[in-house]
Amino acid sequence: MLRCTQFMSFFVACISHDERHMSDGGGYRVFLSQELGEYVNIEEDPDISQWESSAALAILQRDIGDLDPTKVKLFLLPVMEEEHYSVYCINFIHDRIDVLDSSEEHHTVCHQVLGDRIIRRLNLLFQEATYGKIKEFTRFKRPIIDACLQPHDNDCGLYALKFMELWNGDSFHVPILTENIRHYKSQLLFYGLYHTLNEIKKLPAGLEAHRPRL
Repeated sequence: MLRCTQFMSFFVACISHDERHMSDGGGYRVFLSQELGEYVNIEEDPDISQWESSAALAILQRDIGDLDPTKVKLFLLPVMEEEHYSVYCINFIHDRIDVLDSSEEHHTVCHQVLGDRIIRRLNLLFQEATYGKIKEFTRFKRPIIDACLQPHDNDCGLYALKFMELWNGDSFHVPILTENIRHYKSQLLFYGLYHTLNEIKKLPAGLEAHRPRL
């Protein structure tokens, strides 16, 4: 579990960093952290005895940074439930919550329960962070988006990251294909190894030789 959450936390930080450093300054999408997903989905966590909105608010403010949240179109949040990752996207383009899930199981009931738990808390945090300036979204519809299904249970984190990377609020701007899973894994490994946020600056010689040069 720890490795899975660390994996998600690192890669969400990477894509968030890249979004903020786009040539146009970013701001169209904000990637909310895995840590925020943990807080809003607290039910019976042995390490956190009750809902602590002040701690979660600090994380949300950190995730938003200096952006104007009222101008952001998509907020994407990875959420783990029973060791399975899915993505909740607050979609202000269409005033809805897009649910992106790669599970092969029928998950309407699951996301009804999960959504009821986290959306109310997320809305509370956003209202506090923006002093009520952002549109309330507790009544937004929550469609489950038709998405690529994972072939193996332990691939959910990878698919969640691909969903976050490619969802534009209407569709995946590049198709996500099950048959490309090995390519996605290789691509993600390369991305993480050579990302500027990787604190290991000197890799083994066989890997260092492939580091992109500016």
